[in-house]
Amino acid sequence: MGTKLKRIQMLLEPDQHRALMEVAEQQGKSVSEVTRAAIDLGLSVMERDKIFAQRGEALKRAEALRQAMRDRRGHPISIDVADDIRKMRQARDEHLLGRGH
Repeated sequence: MGTKLKRIQMLLEPDQHRALMEVAEQQGKSVSEVTRAAIDLGLSVMERDKIFAQRGEALKRAEALRQAMRDRRGHPISIDVADDIRKMRQARDEHLLGRGH
């Protein structure tokens, strides 16, 4: 048995109703099916926009933190990640080979 659907009543603008009718006819579906698909699509876009907004806010907070760190230090933080990883791997290898204590 399929998912139990909930009945709702909603009012549409004439252009919205006309567009739904046209799409339903073109796709050989009911207006209800097309409406549910449109709602699903709209909800997914809204969720995506929410996630993008949250990421944007996180980036703003990160930039504010970086700026506060620069303000305290007086110069940008300079980190060579690749070099740091290389040094950590070298130290690990030496430790595993018994050369590092």
